[in-house]
Amino acid sequence: MNQIKKIFIAQHATATCCRGCLYKWHKIPKGIELNEEQKDYIVNVIMAWIDREIKNN
Repeated sequence: MNQIKKIFIAQHATATCCRGCLYKWHKIPKGIELNEEQKDYIVNVIMAWIDREIKNN
């Protein structure tokens, strides 16, 4: 599986794939630019999921 597909799966598994999911699951408001804290949070959520996947495989 290529790296792009892995990130795509991680984004969907963590509900960080779109602004709708970010709002529904993480309460990050739609319609405003993401700030650095929000961006860091999103990256950390994705990386935590990837780390768990690596450990489980």
